[in-house]
Amino acid sequence: MSALQWALLIVGAVAVIAVYVISRRSNRLPNDWEPPSGRAGGARPVVAKPGSDQMDMFAQGSRGGEFDEFGVGKPRKRNEPGLFGEAEAEEATSEAPAAAPVEEKIVTLLIAEREGTAIFGPKIHLALQAQGLVYGDHRIYHRQQGGKTVFSVASLVKPGLLDPAEQKDFSTPGLTVFMLLPGPAKPAAALQDMISTAQALAAALNAQVFDASRQPLTPDNTRTLKADVGAWAQRNGIGS
Repeated sequence: MSALQWALLIVGAVAVIAVYVISRRSNRLPNDWEPPSGRAGGARPVVAKPGSDQMDMFAQGSRGGEFDEFGVGKPRKRNEPGLFGEAEAEEATSEAPAAAPVEEKIVTLLIAEREGTAIFGPKIHLALQAQGLVYGDHRIYHRQQGGKTVFSVASLVKPGLLDPAEQKDFSTPGLTVFMLLPGPAKPAAALQDMISTAQALAAALNAQVFDASRQPLTPDNTRTLKADVGAWAQRNGIGS
């Protein structure tokens, strides 16, 4: 596949993921996620936005984004004077300390046809369904756990749709598999499932799996990706 073809496909993938992440973020706070292994004090985490480079498929690694705070505290209340005119002591509303923010992370894999030719809809949908992926939100496929999305699969071509009703007239040069962390599953297990699923899809579609920097997924960069997710989990106090 030429550099120009890759560039066009990457632009499409970024747009698809951006729309999905923004939509999911608007619906996921504060009730969508519980830490899989628990956090200190049982406090609900505040989730931070991913860094801008997380949306750049050509970038490697990530950096923390800005974070939004919810329920940090409430103003102190002053009681009215008592019956005899003396002011009563101020009371501070007891409030549990806010949990440290959790940095969002986007993990992306690309699946491209080996010869750079189109993959046709019926073959794609059979492969997706064979992996137990479920068609749903945003008209794409998802790996679900307990009714929540672990990772998703979309077409590499904007707007990324994979509608089964349109499969007969549909083709695409590849797919993007992406995951927004934190999610409903432990990060290490979710990543392994995502990698295994991408590899199985590629095998069924005469395609190859690439990382976000367009390098073929090898044992070496698979270890690097797992180490990166493990470091993210440790940094954010999430059991891997």
